[in-house]
Amino acid sequence: MFAKNLFSFKKKLILALFCVLNFSLFQGNLFASELSGADLSDALSDKFKRAGYNPQKQSLSSAWFVNFPYNIEINFASSNESDWTMFLAVAQEDAANNAALIDGLLSGFRNACLPCALKVIFTACDQTKISGNERMAGTEIFCKSVEGAQNAFALVLSFGKKRKSFVTSGSCGKMSPYYLTRLLCQCLDNNSCQYEIEGGIFLSLYKLNAFKRNSRLASFLKRDIPAAMLTIVSEDGKAESNSIKDFFSQVEPEKCAEWSGHYIPLKFFARRYWLEEKAIIYSVLAFIAITAFILADFAFLFRKRSRRLAELKTKALVSNYLIFLTAAILTLSFFLGQQVAQGFRGLGVRSPPVLFVIKLLPAFFIVSILYPLELSRHKRISTYLYEYILSISAILNIFIFTFIDVSFFYLFALEYVILMASRAFKSSALLFIFIILYILPFLPVIYSLMTFSDGQNVYNLVFCGLSGNVYLSFILVPFNLLWLRILARRNIKAQGKRNLIYRYASASVSAIVFLTFFSFVTIHIMNVTFFRNVEPPKPRIKIVDAAQKTNSTVTVFDTDYYGGKIRRVEITCSKEPERCEVYVKGSDSNPVYFSVFESERFGNITQFFLPDRPPKNFTVQYTPSPSDSEIVVMNYFIQGEREICERENFAFVCRNGRISEWRKER
Repeated sequence: MFAKNLFSFKKKLILALFCVLNFSLFQGNLFASELSGADLSDALSDKFKRAGYNPQKQSLSSAWFVNFPYNIEINFASSNESDWTMFLAVAQEDAANNAALIDGLLSGFRNACLPCALKVIFTACDQTKISGNERMAGTEIFCKSVEGAQNAFALVLSFGKKRKSFVTSGSCGKMSPYYLTRLLCQCLDNNSCQYEIEGGIFLSLYKLNAFKRNSRLASFLKRDIPAAMLTIVSEDGKAESNSIKDFFSQVEPEKCAEWSGHYIPLKFFARRYWLEEKAIIYSVLAFIAITAFILADFAFLFRKRSRRLAELKTKALVSNYLIFLTAAILTLSFFLGQQVAQGFRGLGVRSPPVLFVIKLLPAFFIVSILYPLELSRHKRISTYLYEYILSISAILNIFIFTFIDVSFFYLFALEYVILMASRAFKSSALLFIFIILYILPFLPVIYSLMTFSDGQNVYNLVFCGLSGNVYLSFILVPFNLLWLRILARRNIKAQGKRNLIYRYASASVSAIVFLTFFSFVTIHIMNVTFFRNVEPPKPRIKIVDAAQKTNSTVTVFDTDYYGGKIRRVEITCSKEPERCEVYVKGSDSNPVYFSVFESERFGNITQFFLPDRPPKNFTVQYTPSPSDSEIVVMNYFIQGEREICERENFAFVCRNGRISEWRKER
């Protein structure tokens, strides 16, 4: 009996060791072989089954008979009764390359006390090298399936190579709820994680689409599903893994439904503070009360004992048109500056900050030239007028940009304080210092745009339309009024028209030289200080048409089916394609009557939507209209490490029921 039990124990031990070895080899093979497409989905699904989970398959395409990649879902039950659901979205490539961290998360969820149900989704086709097929990505397909879910929120998990982990709280014009972002950051702080919040302190720029668009996070937010994103960069990710477990254990799901999207994160030394929407609104109301109290001084406008002061104030009130006149001149000048910047761009200048400075300089010069025209109307203009309209323009900016987004209040309130402080000084040299101080609060905004925005968004700021230039002009109106105040000081000191013109010309040239030097020194300092640790943008993969079709062949033929016709497009590849695109252009408005593949019609062109990384051999079949049509197939193949994608084009024409290959003249 003892021998029998010993033999049984040895047998179980050998079997367990074999399973552990097999699992380890599987993990190594999964990492080393760099699986992709359906092979990666199959490997992950098998791995989770062996680990004791019950993975569910979600197809990316309705064509079930084609072996496309698919999403994998693993569900964890709630520890109490709740109608809320939590989502954790992980790309399958990340799950394969960070197997230890993912295994630790799943085992932690299995034993954790969760406040509501948790669904972990391993999404396919979210990390393709070619952009333009986001609607067939795994996250987009999953979000489409849960669209309309009222009691759900999500955490999107990704992995990167920056200096620190970072939290992303917005995308595609949407912001993550304040509670969700703050809780995630608190969990990271409690586990001593080194991280930063993408976007800096001006997170409202996400609402203006000024920052990079993250398609995975946007898939949730644009469907009104509260979500935030965490990108992990550390090698083991142990602290971040503990933070994620704490996040899902401590979250109060009902608070995620409060879509408070106005908040500002501030970090002093090692502690982070949050200005939420309520605090910002209270600050705005306090500012309005104080401003109204100051402006109450105009109640004494027509008193006899202050006739001189009343005369000055009346003149200042009438001269408020200068604010809007200056804004109009600046707007027109910016359009001229854009043409100058476009010319420098054609000469090889590619730096967005440099192009932006080039755009602004003509406006500064034009305002300086037009000032003598204003002088001829008012003769000797008192500097009090510019002190007054300077304050009014600063208050106007607070209300304009707070109306755009309440989170901008503190930025323009700080500008107001700087401009009010400048009224106490009369020296032109000191006023130049205040011009510099006026620029400094915008440096964090510039840093955020340069760091977290893509190149196209920054170019859109330089080469913007009417509305963008109008807003930019109001931002710079106080800056130009400070300069006109300096010119007004020159007017008081100058004697004679020739001497006056000489003073204006010398001051304008000196100021332009100074501002140009200051701008380029600032750009250089920011490049050296702030941007040296910023991850450079990944170059877009270059797509070229293949000279020879060596990787794929395409055959198109018709078959009869119960008196009807089915057209088949057979695609055969010698290597795994990155993407396949199939278009049908008909002579009528509906060239495709029916197909099990998703498709969309654009005019008389129907495009079939196929997930990326399809199998080497598959067939697209559909019921065609009897009219003549053209079938275009494009297969994309990544060429090794050269970051070049070769596109093999095939074109066929169907006329009078006969199909033949159509060769375009090159």
